[in-house]
Amino acid sequence: MEQPNRPRVAVSSCLLGEPVRYDGGHKRSDCVTDLLSTCFDWFPVCPEVAIGLGVPRPPIQLVKLHDGVHALGADNPSLDVTAALQACAQQLAVQLADANGYIFKSRSPSCGLTDADLFNSEGYVTGQAPGIFAATIQACLPDLPLIDEILLDDPVAREAFIQQVKVYRPAGEELK
Repeated sequence: MEQPNRPRVAVSSCLLGEPVRYDGGHKRSDCVTDLLSTCFDWFPVCPEVAIGLGVPRPPIQLVKLHDGVHALGADNPSLDVTAALQACAQQLAVQLADANGYIFKSRSPSCGLTDADLFNSEGYVTGQAPGIFAATIQACLPDLPLIDEILLDDPVAREAFIQQVKVYRPAGEELK
């Protein structure tokens, strides 16, 4: 339940314990559900569900092709959800115009901030990259405070994020 004057933070739904992951599971984060729930009102988001992929669903992965990075089906590379994830992020960015921050799921090909495995066309991991959805949110809302659940486990990074969220003013919001 939203409380007046509490910052509104978008969060990967799986971190709240919602069973939305490709395998039907979740990645509940105690830091998110127990500690930060006392500070923030949540706006849960699962971009893969939002674009119509079911639960459970075939996994996707980031693949570097000649024309850039794509989110492709891990078992079926003809499944390309890159454009759908980008469009979802662009639409959601409008809804997030009054949000104060975003907590992403690390290592996710859609939500990873920097650390999703990047494959080549032969199926070998060649590095890491931001997830398609997260990269698009960052491009649309470049000043929005962002973090993933791994960094939240670091008390210094967590406190810095909390402070950034508290002082961040969404576009058009006046200082109170």
